[in-house]
Amino acid sequence: MGVNLQILGLLAIPRLAKKFDVDLEGFLTYSDLYGKNAEEFNKAYDNSEKILYRLFEEYGISWWDVYLNSDIGMERTALARDMELEKDDTVLEVGCGRGYFSVAAARSAERVIGLDTMNGGGRCGWWKNFKETIAELGLKRKVLGLKADAQVIPLKDSSVSKVVAVHSIRNFQNRDAIQNAIREMYRVLSKDGKMIIAENIPVARNKSQEAHLAFYKCKCKYSSGDLFYFSQEELQEMFKDKLGETNFKLADYNLSAAPPIFYLNTSLLKKEQIEEAQKEYTEAVDLIRKHGETSPPTLIVKVTKH
Repeated sequence: MGVNLQILGLLAIPRLAKKFDVDLEGFLTYSDLYGKNAEEFNKAYDNSEKILYRLFEEYGISWWDVYLNSDIGMERTALARDMELEKDDTVLEVGCGRGYFSVAAARSAERVIGLDTMNGGGRCGWWKNFKETIAELGLKRKVLGLKADAQVIPLKDSSVSKVVAVHSIRNFQNRDAIQNAIREMYRVLSKDGKMIIAENIPVARNKSQEAHLAFYKCKCKYSSGDLFYFSQEELQEMFKDKLGETNFKLADYNLSAAPPIFYLNTSLLKKEQIEEAQKEYTEAVDLIRKHGETSPPTLIVKVTKH
């Protein structure tokens, strides 16, 4: 079982165990792992693997059950529904990552192309994760992985009916790269097709979302590979009056849909940063242990090409 599926398992096991009345004494939830070291993380993965295979063998659950009962799967499924994907759509997902949304899109659309470079920090092995998940869920005929830069998409003009980016534009190098990618996404979109961007915004409606934002801010500040969340106003400005007909919708699923877990590596910091970084990291971990962690609201931007 690969890392990708283990993450889904950690998020799904509490719901599945409750459904089948399985004892989870000593089980660490995903939120419990914030601030843990690599050894403790691996132990939790090993334990979750044993529990999952017990659920497979004794109760006949499948990897689809795991996906659909995980916060990630539930949130991506809700997004696919709110995006109104259709059965005859060819969907290009820009920044597909491990394929969490590609799976949800494939349940609704005819075909999905997951595009990513997978060359950012911490992304070693993600194509393996992507392919493993697609295979486990029986989607190899519907989902294709494409290694490419979103700023130079290797597809013809007007070749896909939906282009989506889910929790991914903040992983781009900078705002210029985002604007270049948006232009390319619009180029490959067919007439009357829709480009849809889904991004969390830095607004907390409860304590668990406050904890998420505190930890993610720390991650962006003291590690590399992520931009902090754009505000709703910033996201709207990226699209307003620049392309086709544009609509905005705010959705609050209140699920742990993009867990921002990371280890603080002080060896990469300047000496004057270390004390402050350790303080911020510890405070953020304490918030998550006290309140849990759920993702903040998501702004869904839909642009129709005429």
